[in-house]
Amino acid sequence: MRKIKSPELFRLLKDFLTVYLPMIRKKSDNTVSSYRIAMNLYLTYIQESQRKQLPDVIAADFNQKNILGFMNWLANNRKNEVSTINQRLSHIRGFCKYMMKNDFISYLELNDIAEIAKIPDIRKNEIVYLTIQDMQLVLKQPNLSKKTGIRDKFYIALLYDSGCRDQEILDLKIKDFVITKNGEADLHVVGKGNKYRVTPITEDVVKLFRDYCNIYHPNADSDKNAFLFYTVRNGITAQMSDDNVQRFLKAYELSAKVKNTELPHLHPHLFRATRAMHLYMAGVPLALISEWLGHSKIETTTIYASATTEMKRKAVEKLILDNKSVFDKDVIFKYADNDEILKRLYGLK
Repeated sequence: MRKIKSPELFRLLKDFLTVYLPMIRKKSDNTVSSYRIAMNLYLTYIQESQRKQLPDVIAADFNQKNILGFMNWLANNRKNEVSTINQRLSHIRGFCKYMMKNDFISYLELNDIAEIAKIPDIRKNEIVYLTIQDMQLVLKQPNLSKKTGIRDKFYIALLYDSGCRDQEILDLKIKDFVITKNGEADLHVVGKGNKYRVTPITEDVVKLFRDYCNIYHPNADSDKNAFLFYTVRNGITAQMSDDNVQRFLKAYELSAKVKNTELPHLHPHLFRATRAMHLYMAGVPLALISEWLGHSKIETTTIYASATTEMKRKAVEKLILDNKSVFDKDVIFKYADNDEILKRLYGLK
């Protein structure tokens, strides 16, 4: 076994991820996971750019020059969005601060790292979402003759229909997709800040759920606590990662752009924003949309969620009755030309 050149660095990294962030700073599991992904990516970059093996990485590899190179690598090699690159930068900085507090790097070295500016995100001045036709086009991309195609279509449809964040979908268990006696369905979601909400799911997506479970969860009734979306590698079953989602969205973006070169870049949050925009243009009240997306500041309880679920279900029924659904053909939406409302809806206000 190869000897680790700086075991103290790796012990510090473990303490940062398993003790400091979750126990001292009280960061959520999703936040800690985001830090862990950033650290793994940075270590991968250092190995590739410095031609090192993992045991050879040392504290001195965390410096301004390498972090700038890491940001370029994320942009050019991994094709990450500006927001993702800036988030990775923030997470690496956080670990560097922790390193400085523990005398692994100097204050001057940390100051050099702190001076690295975030990349300006011009998209913040734009409202980007998919039209109904765009959304229909994307849903047609998965090859339903393949198992993965059935999975991917269900994932995209559920991401859009629920308005959930990507990680909220990845964290779902089978038991969270509840089909009622009358054939309707509710999605039980635990979002940011461990806030609980219930969102109604349309019949079209319920059908996709059944088709998906027939293949991926044939014993769903006895396996309620299993992750709804998973992958199997080397015989090991694990929760599906956001990297896996990015991979198939990239493939479908390329195939969809053959028919529509103006299609926006596909990323998970785009479907959340698209759902919000479609609901708003269909006349759903903004306050209800905010609660739908988990933006409500009111403490959510099971009783409160049950009461609002019926309101949201009626909103979905109105959407369907008015033929305002991406799962139907020839859909026409009434566009509300109100930039202030749209910016608030899209999180710009």
